[in-house]
Amino acid sequence: MKEDPDTEDPLSRRRSYATSTLFFSLGFVPSVNIVAIYELGTVLVLIFLSLFFSWLRAAYATAGAMENPWDRRDEEAELLPNEVQQLTLSVLQRACTLLGLILASRFAWNFFDDRHEPYIFWVAVACMVLWLWVDTVSRYVVSRNAIGFIAETAGISKVLFLLLKPLSKVVLEVSHFFGILDRPGSEVNMDRLEAKSESEEETDLLRGLANFRQTNARKAMQARVNITAFDIELNFHELMDRINKSGYSRVPVFRDDLDHVEGILNVKDLLPHIHNDEYYEWQKLLRPVYFIPESKRLDDLMKEFQNRRVHMAIVVDEYGGTSGLITLEDIIEEIFGDINDEYDDDDAINYTQVDGNTFVFEGKVHIGDLCRILNLEPDYFDEVRGNNESLAGLLLELFSRLPLTGEIATHRNITFKVQSADKRRIKKVRVLVT
Repeated sequence: MKEDPDTEDPLSRRRSYATSTLFFSLGFVPSVNIVAIYELGTVLVLIFLSLFFSWLRAAYATAGAMENPWDRRDEEAELLPNEVQQLTLSVLQRACTLLGLILASRFAWNFFDDRHEPYIFWVAVACMVLWLWVDTVSRYVVSRNAIGFIAETAGISKVLFLLLKPLSKVVLEVSHFFGILDRPGSEVNMDRLEAKSESEEETDLLRGLANFRQTNARKAMQARVNITAFDIELNFHELMDRINKSGYSRVPVFRDDLDHVEGILNVKDLLPHIHNDEYYEWQKLLRPVYFIPESKRLDDLMKEFQNRRVHMAIVVDEYGGTSGLITLEDIIEEIFGDINDEYDDDDAINYTQVDGNTFVFEGKVHIGDLCRILNLEPDYFDEVRGNNESLAGLLLELFSRLPLTGEIATHRNITFKVQSADKRRIKKVRVLVT
């Protein structure tokens, strides 16, 4: 006997209609089981894409924090997305996750009977926990091998970011609208800042803040020739004698030369052991060294100092050699100016004023200090100084070689005469302001 259509299960009709709408619009209606397979496959694809995008973001974040230019890497591994591309990737990952969860919920609602409802709830919870666990563990594994993962997926990433260009433009405009990213040309205007300042001190502070993000470690570091460091082969009594004479609370420790820094010695770690004999193994108190490239921006370095809870970093050049040293105090002084404590010499800048227009400076004096003492604009020598930060470096640019004692060079209204030099460096310079 044929069953009356009115006695059919209305929930079954609703499920068949809901799952077949898309295919009906295309001109054919597959069976419920085929549609279920398609929907389940779509959910799995979206979840996999969400995981893949999550892996890419984890790898890029880890590789970005490992910016050591002296490490040799493959070209693909060095190709990291810019800020807009990473933001677009984040949006796409969350979109895939949200869409996958919505389709999974719809699938569960349409293809399970009411009597299974309690089981559906717990199955859904278990699947969610499993997915979160897989995402967390896989991100950790990818982060441990970030460079290798980026190199292996370089081809896919290039195609992906090429396809995402239209979406990236939309994300960029939305980010500008909500203030997430700065618009090009919206940098701080120093003329407007100085017009709003009420004192010279406030002007200097605003100028320091405006230039902070554009300043790199090379400009703020202490040059290699000015670094106080100790040999790791010193015995304990020799070490204590050097520390008493240095007056520093943290000192790098090297083996053989400054290009092989073994660790950072914090003087307070020695206090419990000051009564030990000369054979005490103080080397075990060394703390790990934090190496950074010369191009490291100070705002990023400040954040990393906070996260790592360190106050000192060794600046290295492109070949891995020690270029200088930078401390938390050096970073702060870029904003607030020189900070002198009870151990700083009041006349830290060694110079002599011969008369109203003539000065004698050491070659290692910082160009900024030179301009301040001579009442010049901070950018007075920018067009000829190159990347140099000291008076000696400025003269090397002007002469294009190491000058001899007695040679003269002129820039605008300033005349330099090398007063003392040897085969390696410029020691003293006479400066005449005309």
